[in-house]
Amino acid sequence: MGVCAAALSAGAAHAADPVKVDVEGEASVVAGVVDGDADADANATLKVKGSTIFDNGVELGAVVKTRLDADQPYQYFSGGRYSSLLIGGPRGVAPSSSSDVYLEGAYAYARGSFGQIIVGRDQGVARTLAVTSPTIFSSTNVNDWRTDLSGLNDVHTVNDFTGYSTKVTYMPPANFLGGALGGLRMGVSYSPTLRNCGDRLCAPESGFIIAPDGTVLMDSSKWEDAVEAALYYQKPIKLGGDRLLLGVGASYVKANEDTLSELPIYDDYKAYSVGLNLAYRGITLGGSVKTTNSGIATIDQDEYLAFDAGVTYRTGEEEGDVAFMLGYGQSEANILGQNPLDPTLFRDTKTAQAGVSYVISRGITVGAAAQYVESKKSTAVGGPEEATTVVIESSIKF
Repeated sequence: MGVCAAALSAGAAHAADPVKVDVEGEASVVAGVVDGDADADANATLKVKGSTIFDNGVELGAVVKTRLDADQPYQYFSGGRYSSLLIGGPRGVAPSSSSDVYLEGAYAYARGSFGQIIVGRDQGVARTLAVTSPTIFSSTNVNDWRTDLSGLNDVHTVNDFTGYSTKVTYMPPANFLGGALGGLRMGVSYSPTLRNCGDRLCAPESGFIIAPDGTVLMDSSKWEDAVEAALYYQKPIKLGGDRLLLGVGASYVKANEDTLSELPIYDDYKAYSVGLNLAYRGITLGGSVKTTNSGIATIDQDEYLAFDAGVTYRTGEEEGDVAFMLGYGQSEANILGQNPLDPTLFRDTKTAQAGVSYVISRGITVGAAAQYVESKKSTAVGGPEEATTVVIESSIKF
């Protein structure tokens, strides 16, 4: 970041525009009842960007992102981010966090006719170009949620294993292929190591797994040289006087594993994800699928498969507009079992959600949702659980 600041300062005299500072933010407050018990959660993000454009059209900038999350402690999991037996969403099985406010990202970027290069702590292209089922809420979702008051949801198809680790990302310019492929965006990201940004934001160094006899096996490991590639294709299709908008996304993530102990628990991490959205007038229909080996050694059978699907309808995004949604998600995680049909440890999750929202003014919405989650697990980790949640979410974007 210091090098970028120096470059911006040195080149300011040659810039066509002065340094411009933009501030963006988003916050949501959720209150609800889970099987008769009241609960609540708050989330907020703040992004500050400084940039300048030089006479040759090249834009240089730097971004700092902070986050408030009152209910997301450090993540200890069995081999995979949002993709393993014991985790129940962003909170998972973990001790309490030391702080609710933390630095989420800090990076520099250069954008021009060559495309875009990003260096620093930021999400990778697999998350940037991800396509999942549509939603009308900011944090209460069946997939890629920030708030899960039930603590049981395990459906996650976003390929974000590298989190906000330090990385280098390159994306070619938009429409660089032209013609029928003019709506194609793509990119690659490289993370040297995944243990330099804290357990909150990427894969932690230490984890655990439960043996068939119930023994907790501790292991220290790290993933490094993580490479992710992703693409997003958008195509409008004329239907009479209207148009159908097609959006397709796909990504691949691989990270090399370096075991720090002699326990043969972890292995190289691999994950694939694909998603599709169709939008026509105010209706959006779509879904996504993700599969990963969870970074578990192949001496035991392990596979995580998740998908989600949903539909939304919006009358608009101005004051007085309303929106409706239906969503469904399902995931299956089989760990430590020689027989895939009867694994020693497993976790199968199903979740369904229905909701409505109302635009109070542009950028400010309030909505209500009902969600049912069923999680089937072995008795070694608590046995089957289910929960019905009714929530009210208020969110603001600026």
